[in-house]
Amino acid sequence: MRARGLGKQLGVGALLLVLLAGPAVAAPSGEEAARDTGTVSLRTAPATDAEADLQGVEGLTGGVAELGPAVVEQVPARLYPDPAAAPGADAGDPVTDSTTPRPIDVPRQPIGRFEESTRQPQPIAAGFQPYQSGKVNPVPFGRVDTTGVRVFKADWDGKVYDHPIAQAQYALNTLESYRLTGDPVYLDVAVRNAQRIIDRRHVVDGAWYFPYDFTFDLHRNGRGVLTPPWASGMASGQALSTFVRLHEVTGQQKWRDAADATFAAFLQAPDGRGYFSSWVDAQGLLWLEEYSRYPVTDSERVLNGHMWSMYGIWDYWMMNDYAQADAERLWRGALYTVERTGMSIFRNRNWYSLYSAWQRYLAHTYHVHHQQQFLMLYRMSHDSVWISRAGVYREDHRTPNNTTGFAVISPRTTVAYRLDDSAQHPKDRTMRVLETRSLSITRTTGAAYDRRGRMPDGGPHVLRLSAGYLQGWWVVEDHRKAWSKTMVDIHSYLPDAKLYVDAPTRLAIYRFDTAGNNVEGKLVTLQPGTFYGTHRSATVEGRPSWLLRGGAYDGWVLPQQATVKVHRNPGWRVG
Repeated sequence: MRARGLGKQLGVGALLLVLLAGPAVAAPSGEEAARDTGTVSLRTAPATDAEADLQGVEGLTGGVAELGPAVVEQVPARLYPDPAAAPGADAGDPVTDSTTPRPIDVPRQPIGRFEESTRQPQPIAAGFQPYQSGKVNPVPFGRVDTTGVRVFKADWDGKVYDHPIAQAQYALNTLESYRLTGDPVYLDVAVRNAQRIIDRRHVVDGAWYFPYDFTFDLHRNGRGVLTPPWASGMASGQALSTFVRLHEVTGQQKWRDAADATFAAFLQAPDGRGYFSSWVDAQGLLWLEEYSRYPVTDSERVLNGHMWSMYGIWDYWMMNDYAQADAERLWRGALYTVERTGMSIFRNRNWYSLYSAWQRYLAHTYHVHHQQQFLMLYRMSHDSVWISRAGVYREDHRTPNNTTGFAVISPRTTVAYRLDDSAQHPKDRTMRVLETRSLSITRTTGAAYDRRGRMPDGGPHVLRLSAGYLQGWWVVEDHRKAWSKTMVDIHSYLPDAKLYVDAPTRLAIYRFDTAGNNVEGKLVTLQPGTFYGTHRSATVEGRPSWLLRGGAYDGWVLPQQATVKVHRNPGWRVG
């Protein structure tokens, strides 16, 4: 194998992802320098969930967000250790649940033809690949059983279950800690979680699937309820990443064999009864399916789950010396699906994007994840359209997380708002105006803020102040009115992107000091035929801006504008 140096509070709605970041400690000396060789003097706000998600690991939880110190449970009992005993597993059995695919071990047909992107997968340097966060997380953390394996406690019945996605993510998290430290404790935890996934597998015509032992109603609305055992294509994708990386670290053939058998699931077509991890719709789009159902058109088509499964396929391609034809074909097919649907189906202009294409619930928590996954697609494809699309999603709705910072407030801020924002979860906040208050501010001032959001129906981005006489009131976030003093909504690019103009363009660029103060501005003329490098963009002084790197304007901040474009390599098929 070629060296890689080339490189989910289950609430009333969806089963949510939350970071399994744990109590992170600093990476070894020099790691941060290796991760970002350029610097910008503008101070960065504390790392947000979104920023970590680009390379970090998430985990599914239930009831409450399970971060921090470990909660230890007994090892869960298996519901169907013999898949042949599962309801509907015998092809001749009467069907009581015709919706949930079952572990029917019969010969399967290969996945049919599908449309493919013109882009090719690209190697990514070690340290920048999916799930490589650059953070060390002491173990154990979150909910684990007595053997140190990640488990899930359902809030609807109080029972503890195995959860293949959560276990794969736990393993990926600890593998990152092992990569950074070399401490075998982390490798041991990763192996334990991966082995649990293997031990619980169901085999269908040689392909491995990883079952769930609980009934699951995704949005708790009675639609598309999955009954046990059921399997998830996202579990296939993240288990695939886990097995690939364990093979890389240990060199053991068992992990390559596990990766081969897991990848095989993506090559099997649905047959009307059995498990499946992928399917092709009537438009020829390949879906890597997190929540599969029959008929196949009732499968959920979850955007984030589709893209995480792409990570696993990319890992498998990498393991095979960047030359595995089936992996490359599946990856290009999955990429084309996002190329076609990212803006037409999943984008929800001026609000949160959609979580899935079937039930079409809003992706309140996942909206930021979509942006970060687009940025990973840029790393994987070097197609800068994903930079642009991530930016469009960011401006549709900026980071809604509860966050802290300092807001600069100018005299142009003339109104404050009380909004319907008291609910804990963003999906339950209507953000509609309850009360307004006229303001007369004579000089630029400021106050701490504790939340960001957007008013509905195409309304402005807003900040909620948490100190002073306007505590609890919202003000418009805009570069002429009020803004975070620190850089927020950060998007990072690897490789660096290239900006250009079509004609000589005179515009202003700015420098900031380490406290976030705008200390210098000047007018410059950008020339056609010249590329201007950027390794990041962010919301700076209330507006999206490029952070320039290299050349005469290294370290300067350029507000985004229509005349400054991101260079694309030719060959874009969708348009």
